[in-house]
Order: sequence, then C-alpha cells, then structure tokens
Amino acid sequence: MKAQAGSGLLTIAEKEFFDHIRSKKFLLIFGIFLVIAIVGMIGGITDYNKNLDTYNGHRSVATSSAMPGFFADKPSILSVFGTVATYLVYLGGILGIAMGFDLITKEKESKSLKILLSHPVYRDEVINGKALGGIFALGCALGVVLIISLATLLIYGIIPDTNEMLLIAVFGAVSFLLIFSYFAIALFMSTVSQDSGSALIYTIIIFIALSVLVPTIAQDTVMDTVIGSQPALPQELLDQMQVSVNSTTTMGVFAVKASNAIGGDKDSAGSGAWQKFNQQMQAYWEKRQAVHDSLALFSPSMNYDTVVSGVTATSTGDVINSPGMSAVSFSVSGKQVTDTGDIVGKIAGNVVALLLFPAIFFGLAYVRFMRLDVR
Repeated sequence: MKAQAGSGLLTIAEKEFFDHIRSKKFLLIFGIFLVIAIVGMIGGITDYNKNLDTYNGHRSVATSSAMPGFFADKPSILSVFGTVATYLVYLGGILGIAMGFDLITKEKESKSLKILLSHPVYRDEVINGKALGGIFALGCALGVVLIISLATLLIYGIIPDTNEMLLIAVFGAVSFLLIFSYFAIALFMSTVSQDSGSALIYTIIIFIALSVLVPTIAQDTVMDTVIGSQPALPQELLDQMQVSVNSTTTMGVFAVKASNAIGGDKDSAGSGAWQKFNQQMQAYWEKRQAVHDSLALFSPSMNYDTVVSGVTATSTGDVINSPGMSAVSFSVSGKQVTDTGDIVGKIAGNVVALLLFPAIFFGLAYVRFMRLDVR
C-alpha cells in the first residue's frame, strides 16, 4: 500500500527532530552556547550602560556650556548583541556541524539506510525529512537563546523599541542562516563520505577555511600585501599642514582642512594636491572593498560579520546646539543617522550571499543522495 504523499517526510522530520534534541552532543553544545550567550549579554549590557552614561555626561556638558553644537551618538541597544555574535560565529558553526555530519553516514554504518529505503518512502522524503528535522532543532535552539537574551535585557530595565525589535529579528534570522550554512555543508559531506569520521574531518577543514583562513586573507596585513599600502600623504601637504598649525588656531585648522578635503576652497594653494590625494584614497578604498566583497562570497562568517556590524553598530544621532552659538556641527564619531530601511538595504547583498551557501550545499547533498548507490 502506497504511503500518502508527504506522510513519510513529516514522520522522518519528527523523528530526526526528537533525536537531535535528546542527543547528548546537542544538549552539551547547546548548553555551552546558552551559557556563553548569557555571559556575553551581561557583558554587552554593562558596556552599553557605561557608554550611555558617557553619552549623557557629554550631552549635559554640551547643553550647559558655551561649546558649539555637535552631533553626539547615542549608543544603540543592538550593540549588546554584537558580543553574542562574536561567540555565535564559532559555536553556532560547531552546533550546525555536530548536527549534520552524521545524518547519512550513521545510516550507512548501521546498514539501516537500505532498510529505510525499502519502506514505502521516497528518497527525497528521506533527505528532506532529515534536513527539516535538523532545521527545526536549530531554530528551537537559536529561538531559546534569543528569548533568554531579550529576557536579560528586560531584567536590566532595557526595553527595545519597534525598530530595534525589527533589527533584533534580522540579527536572529542571519544568525540562523549562518548556523544552517554549516549544517548544510556537514550534511553534504555526510552524503559523500563513507563514514562519520571522514565526514567530520572534511567538514571541519572546510569550516576552518571559510571561518578562519578567508577572513585572515581579508585582514589588513594580508590585504596590504595583495593590493599594496594606502597612499601616503605627499610631503607638499605635510609641509602645508605644518605651516597651518604654526599660523592658525586648532579650530581654524579643522575648518581649513575640512574645506580643502571636499574641494570647498578652490583658491587655496594646496587645494589641487588635496583633491588628487583624496581621489587616490578613494580609489584605494574602493579597490580594497571590492577585494573584500569578493572574498566574502566564499565565507559565511565574513558575510555574517558584515551584517551584524551593520545591525549592531547603529546609533541615534542627536544634534546638541548651545544657546546663542552658531549652528556649527562637529561629528564626534563620524557615524550618520540611519533608519531600519537604510540598514536592511545596505546588508541585503550579504544576506543573499548567506542564503546561497545553504541552498547550494543542500542542493548538492540532495542530488548526491538521490544518486546514492545503497547496497
């Protein structure tokens, strides 16, 4: 009698889900992950409160003194999750690998795969059911971590607003994609390997290459070797700056150099040199960013770091103007105020890249399993 369509899929997914959440390796890694996430949240909250106190102190001084107005960056609650993300890059990857490296090989080793496929169940239901079971278990684990993280914020009296909750949801989604990426890689290795030990070794090698080796290549020292050092400030401009320091006040230097940097002072002696230097710097950083973005295509960890940086490094800019002073603005940190839509737009490319990794490796695992010779 032929099984109803989809019944085998759900049965396998349910079995795999409960097998995962009951397994010692899952509970051990998840327990460590949970403890470190809580510790990271507490540390992040402590830093957030210190930065908030500093911000309030600067705001109080600026509004009560004769200083010109300036932009002050209020720390964002999202910065708290940056600490959690530091640990999640590695522990999340390890959790995904631990849940996926033996999904198929353990069936081969126990000779149960042949028995399973002899039942009225399709091959695609087997591979899809195993993947769904793992996905549900990963989602539950990450969901518990996020709920406890939010509870920790509330315990400390920190209440996110609507935009911050949306960004926290984005953080949770990309964190899941990161873990799922390494789960999919492990699943693929489980389909091509003859035993669980080989699958684990191959997956760990790929994990180290993608999460350590590729980001290392993108670091400053290696990047400088690949594309060269950034342009040095010409001696002509160094001499000009020295003359300016000796002949003007500090605020005057800021004003003159800021004007020259954007080409505002067309008649100044060094405006042409400043413009040329700025063009060289812009070309250098564009080339550097292009190389970085190309490398990021091969590393889920790099894409994840970029997304998390865009989400957790947000800040609320406040313009503080002292009474009776001119509306001169001075940016303390150089950050610009952005809303949720701007942030999501800037990280969209990295999110797509994160989606491609699990899609490609799960697709390869699916094709390999469908053609697997079971004897």
